[in-house]
Amino acid sequence: MAEIDNKDEDSKEQSAHLFVLVHGLWGSPNHMSTIERSLRELLQECSDEKIVTLKPSSFRFWKTYDGLKLNAERVIRDIFYEIEALKQKSNYKVVKISLVGYSLGGLISRYLIGVLNEIGFFEMVEPVFFTTFATPHVGIQFFNDNIFDHAANKVGQYLFGKSGREMFMTDHDKILMQMADSEGVYYKGLNKFRKHILLSNVKNDRTVAFNTSFITEYSPFDNWSNIKIKYLKGLQQSRIGKIYVKPKFVDLNRSIQMTRSEDEVFAGNIQEQTSIFRSNRIFRFLIIFSVSFFLLPFWIPLVLCSSLFASIYSMIKIRIIPAPKIKSHWQRVLDSVYGSSPVDVEDAKIGLQNRNERKSMSKQNYFKGDTSELTENTMEGLMYAEERFTGKSTEGAIQEEDRDEPNNTQNNASNDEDNSGDTNEEMDDYDDSESDHEDYERTSILSKNTKKKVVEIDTKSNDQSIRQHYSTLTQWKNSRFPLFTKSCRLPINEEKQFVIDSLNKINWIKIPVYIDAWNSHDGIVARRGPRTNPKGASTVCLWASILRNNMKETDT
Repeated sequence: MAEIDNKDEDSKEQSAHLFVLVHGLWGSPNHMSTIERSLRELLQECSDEKIVTLKPSSFRFWKTYDGLKLNAERVIRDIFYEIEALKQKSNYKVVKISLVGYSLGGLISRYLIGVLNEIGFFEMVEPVFFTTFATPHVGIQFFNDNIFDHAANKVGQYLFGKSGREMFMTDHDKILMQMADSEGVYYKGLNKFRKHILLSNVKNDRTVAFNTSFITEYSPFDNWSNIKIKYLKGLQQSRIGKIYVKPKFVDLNRSIQMTRSEDEVFAGNIQEQTSIFRSNRIFRFLIIFSVSFFLLPFWIPLVLCSSLFASIYSMIKIRIIPAPKIKSHWQRVLDSVYGSSPVDVEDAKIGLQNRNERKSMSKQNYFKGDTSELTENTMEGLMYAEERFTGKSTEGAIQEEDRDEPNNTQNNASNDEDNSGDTNEEMDDYDDSESDHEDYERTSILSKNTKKKVVEIDTKSNDQSIRQHYSTLTQWKNSRFPLFTKSCRLPINEEKQFVIDSLNKINWIKIPVYIDAWNSHDGIVARRGPRTNPKGASTVCLWASILRNNMKETDT
């Protein structure tokens, strides 16, 4: 990454729109790379401001155990340093801000919004878009009456540090309730954003259930074998490498629970480009066997002990380390970026170090990152085994009757090369300076100007689809979805019901998503890269069209 030099004296100040991409539990900035590239490639032509992105790296891996408050303050500090660096290096003045939170990152984003609101940040910087992907807005709770769920509810709160108790809503401060209080700074700050969007997995997300990410008391997808899912009509295919997939926005108005006669003649659930590990019964059996007899006896005790140790260490650490000085730092930003004083030299130096660190992280493997990812994968495997043994999961994908069949060239294309994982170089945290822009265009997975395109998106068709279905995505309050029946209503306690009722007063754009993958919590943001998660990448690009359309409407 280039050194942050003083900007040219004659350079003209340019307004910038900063997108802050906040990863989740056990995560790292690289998890947000597909979203970052979608924003950079798809939004700039619709914006009068320069689109810039920030993937905070100050709370990665095991630090995510440290609770919402400390992690939110870390992200705010990263935001301030980046605002100063953009001004110092490129003469960009951040005048708009949007937040994208993934999993726990959505809760961290809501908390930091309250802090920013309290210090007057939004008086200088306009809040625009707030989006969450698979975020446990209503906390975490397992509702099935079996030993697995009872044990998870009892033990889970102690395994993930302060963050765990907050997500399980067993913390003393009841922070999720505070954040849902319409009279509090968190809620008032959130309401200042122009658009509120959430995306929620309907299936295969064993980390964050549908009801908590969709902010509802209903869990309509438990009887999976009897459900026929429909997508929004007319969604266009995207090419990811050499395969063709459609975005996976589910239409809750058309999705139904089949009758016995319909179930008997149902031809089977088919979703394009389903992994052989899910479509082949033998492979599925081998996975279940491996998880049950090797993962559970050997890995689970090790991982649980590691997570418990990290949790204890986190609890000790947060009592010792000083909290970031947010108010004094904001005053320096006010004086320099939004005033007439020069950028603080020490802040500029730290901003450069942060940028270098983010770039270095994208190219190297860290032991802490490996162990935290192992923990996440093991927890996912444990929940998968629990689904299989308790009979909650029935394998299947989706049959979509209005699906456009791909042509022969698309069907015969080889997937081997393009389904491999993205390289570390493809995950670089690219600089926004002009000197690095050419390199970014050359390596971007969504670039429209390179000869070898990894991803091709029909943005005009996506924009049109969003305009066509916008009312469907926004009229959830008054909708009577066929799957939302009395029998699938969860036994929500008063605290969770308060959170649901309060948050649903906000005009959300709610997007249910179905990705036929072993781990849709991973896939919904395509965190391993577009070629590994093509359906997730296509879905992310359709979400970007919601932002594109709003930008166009605002600018006209």
